[in-house]
Amino acid sequence: MGEGAEGARSGRSASGLGQLEQSLAVAADLAGLTEALARGCAWMGLVGWALMLFQRDGTHLFPCALAGLGKRWQPPLRPLSTQEAWPVGRAALGQECVDCGTPRPYPLPAKAGTAAWMVLPLAKGQGVAVALRPGLTAFGPSELDYLRDAVSLLDRYLPGVQRTGHAEQSLPRLTQRSAGAFRLDLADESVEGDEIFARQHALPGPGRFPLADILRRVPAQDLPRIEEILHHLRERPGTFEAAYRLTLDGGHTRHLRAHCTSSSGGTDQPMTVSGHVTDITTDTHRTDAREALLREQLRRADRMISLAASAASASGTRELAAAACEALAVFGADALVIADARHGHTHVVTAVGYDDEHRAAVDHISLTARAPLTDALCNQEAHFIPSHHDLVAAYPHYAAALPRLKRQAWAAIPLPLADPSTPAACMFSFNRPHAFQPADQPLLIAAAALLGRALERCRTYDTEHERAVRLQRSLLPTHLPQHPALHLAASYHPAAPQAHAGGDWYDAFPLPDGRIALTIGDVEGHHTKAAALMGRLRTTLRAYAALTPDPAAVLRRTNALLTADNDADPDHALLATCCLIALDPDTGRVDVATAAHPTPLIHTPDDLPETRIAPGLPLGIVRDTRYPTTRLTLPPHSRVLLHTDGLTDTPHTDPDHARDRLRRLLAATAHDAAALALHQITTSCIVTPHPHDDSALLLAHLVPAGRQ
Repeated sequence: MGEGAEGARSGRSASGLGQLEQSLAVAADLAGLTEALARGCAWMGLVGWALMLFQRDGTHLFPCALAGLGKRWQPPLRPLSTQEAWPVGRAALGQECVDCGTPRPYPLPAKAGTAAWMVLPLAKGQGVAVALRPGLTAFGPSELDYLRDAVSLLDRYLPGVQRTGHAEQSLPRLTQRSAGAFRLDLADESVEGDEIFARQHALPGPGRFPLADILRRVPAQDLPRIEEILHHLRERPGTFEAAYRLTLDGGHTRHLRAHCTSSSGGTDQPMTVSGHVTDITTDTHRTDAREALLREQLRRADRMISLAASAASASGTRELAAAACEALAVFGADALVIADARHGHTHVVTAVGYDDEHRAAVDHISLTARAPLTDALCNQEAHFIPSHHDLVAAYPHYAAALPRLKRQAWAAIPLPLADPSTPAACMFSFNRPHAFQPADQPLLIAAAALLGRALERCRTYDTEHERAVRLQRSLLPTHLPQHPALHLAASYHPAAPQAHAGGDWYDAFPLPDGRIALTIGDVEGHHTKAAALMGRLRTTLRAYAALTPDPAAVLRRTNALLTADNDADPDHALLATCCLIALDPDTGRVDVATAAHPTPLIHTPDDLPETRIAPGLPLGIVRDTRYPTTRLTLPPHSRVLLHTDGLTDTPHTDPDHARDRLRRLLAATAHDAAALALHQITTSCIVTPHPHDDSALLLAHLVPAGRQ
């Protein structure tokens, strides 16, 4: 770099520091600080900043604020140990680090490319600040000096921003309230109130007024619920609390809470309600403001944004819990249980990170027993337990169980649900003591709110998926035919909950000429209609096979029927693949015809080369399609495996490689019983509890004559 260019840069850096200090001085939060740094470095090009601060344990850095960094350059959203060999770890211990090229200041994907970066330690060991500029141009001397000065200014204003927050009100506390007394006559729908009540409800003064004078100020959208409350008060006596809103003449909304008792007045029906009303408008606005602040914190916190996205797209309660546990790992939480209250006990809806023993420890607990989870369910209040000491202080009966507890801290938080009749709560567990900071608690409560909003939808997913799987299984054969020279085994594995019903099927049935028909197929799509069509095709194949023993002729007639249906209703047309085998167990003769379905895998004792089986078009495309028949003769001890593409066409897997693996597994299990061999094949191929696609398998083993 020439001396003139370097001098110009030095001049810009000197003038920029003053503007940077002004921006840092008015920053309201950590995001504002990093945004000010990014703006202050604009004269250097596209320079982004990451502020990574120590967590409470003092050994892990976390990216607390980012600005100007594209997604590929952002540090990973997880705690980063200073023991790992990254420059940010060395800088956290006081060492300034500078480089340019492919070395990275922190873990980044390989495709991130090259960049110039500088990592500077923050004062008082708070963490590090990272400046990064994509490209091959290293920071010059004046730029490095500017970055050092910028971080010095950051050190000056960072403590003030970190102290900013709302302190909790001390307890116990005293708050003055004014209450208006009233008496509501439900028979003639009139209300009598004192002066305070009249003022609260914008009535002319104390006295008796028609209930309609109050109801006309209730927002229209609230009136149906008000009518339900009045009906409830008429139906049964008791003491109640009711919150409601009124719209005043100036358009302002007043929030009120009534504590009241309904009584019968000498008849079987409760006819009067008396009590007092307090104005909670200020409290409601304060709560709304607090919730608005939480929403703003969520918007700025990447971890919570990640959770919100995961909760919105989660299919099923287990996927929801796993997403929450992953997103909140930054707090140290490594396990999560979601439970609701049923029949006086806790009921675990789903859990992640718990083994069977510890899941059982929180399931089916009497709600009268004191525990963090039951208290959150019954009291609808959040309970934060930072350590074993705090656990025993709040729940002394846990003292003897401490050696068995795998977790060190807990946060039990109620979940807000649209239907409060079945309360629910979640409990995050931590593998070490956790000092819940004032900023942690609202974030965890906000996370519970996200879970609550998603829980009911995910429960619906679970129910629908369970119903779809039951439908799918009900359409499959309940038993396989028996033959002295043939052993059969079959299995069906549903897909992940978001896939709903599938169209995979298998079947085996005797043919009129004494042979055994083996068939497997797949209807496109994952919905109830696919499952229903699968059931129709299975029945159709059986019907046509009773008329002709030729697999090709059966497929031709089935194709004509499905094509006619598709032509009649093209908007709802569906295609299907199918493989049909006619097998003579006594002679080993096999006739095979396929409609674009994966050809069967065949293993023989002498490992003969695989015969090519000619495929045909899928069912449902062209009415007059003809399907070729391939004839084989298999020796005793041969095995034939029919499968759907759910085992081979999986994400990040080459279908040919997956099919070769199936072929090797078929050979490796050649000496096992058919059912055991099929179990070993499926457990080796389906390694996830939520596979991408459903799958069906049918294994046929030719047994020598006289051997059972």
